[in-house]
Amino acid sequence: MGIIRAEEAVRLGEQNDRAVLTVAGHSSDSRECAELLAMLGLDAGQRRQRTA
Repeated sequence: MGIIRAEEAVRLGEQNDRAVLTVAGHSSDSRECAELLAMLGLDAGQRRQRTA
């Protein structure tokens, strides 16, 4: 069960990363980006460095 939860956490983290990048790419400035992320319940601080 722990493996499934870990895999789900990774999947949700990747989904959050994609959503943050999408919002940032469509925002007109940093203030708008921050407001949209807050409204959507997304956390840009969760973004992780990907390892190859």
